[in-house]
Amino acid sequence: MTWKFELVAGPFKGRTGGLAWDGKGMLCSAVQEERVVRYDPATSKTDNFRRWTGRVNGLAIAKDGVFGAQAGGRRVIQFMNDGSARPITEFLEGERHNQPCDVAVDGKGRVWIADAYNAQAPYGPPTAPMLPYAAVLRADPQGPSMYRLSRVTHDTAGPQGVLLSADEKTLYVADGDAERGDVCQLLSYSINEYGSVGHHGKTLLNFAFGERGIAGMCLDRDGNIVCCMGWKKSGSGPVIVVVSPGGTILETHAAPADLPMRCAFGGADLSDLYVTAGDGGLYRAKGTGRKGVAR
Repeated sequence: MTWKFELVAGPFKGRTGGLAWDGKGMLCSAVQEERVVRYDPATSKTDNFRRWTGRVNGLAIAKDGVFGAQAGGRRVIQFMNDGSARPITEFLEGERHNQPCDVAVDGKGRVWIADAYNAQAPYGPPTAPMLPYAAVLRADPQGPSMYRLSRVTHDTAGPQGVLLSADEKTLYVADGDAERGDVCQLLSYSINEYGSVGHHGKTLLNFAFGERGIAGMCLDRDGNIVCCMGWKKSGSGPVIVVVSPGGTILETHAAPADLPMRCAFGGADLSDLYVTAGDGGLYRAKGTGRKGVAR
């Protein structure tokens, strides 16, 4: 089955980023415009969800709002349901973390953060250096508006995307930034009862040097990982692939534009796949034969 994508919003300035389905509409990060917009498939209209977002990229829906990975501010911010916003802690053992690019929230309210490096400098003077490592971090709620930050992975070079399995016993990490010269991988980690993982993840996919790996991922109802990856520079080109939990590529589909960035299922039955890309567009494919997971 060939997936046919249509442009439903944009193009916006620069690359579009994070996606999150709120039940009736798709939230989308227009990163360089410093906006999160909301596309309503019932009306085909796109409106502002939040402005002045500090270059928020990855998004995750929670019970009390939406979490966003704010690369410009070097922090994760929560957009509350009442319209306000608040940051969660950006300090790890007394040091400020890097520039987060993706987030995921689990059933315990813990926030999993892809804390990468970014070619675009954060706001303000460089008062705090970047960490000497780029890892997945986890923010554990400690009370109202309070979180404790800890390091999760120790073998990542530059995590671009984080994803939890439906039972939340496995963490998937899209690691490596080809534009920085990293070798890219898709890694999986078993999560123990305390939220920790081992020091080494299992490699599900390994990319050749110079190949652009995975930027964003989402989960289908069968537990497979839908991945945005590739570019026109090299390798297989810009594609959307479906990967089994064991690392087998089940399907490959042409991406709607170069540099596919993030993907998420939406629609009434979560059967529509939305994709963002390097051209600033928000694309949708109907009738993919796959459905997303309702969290």
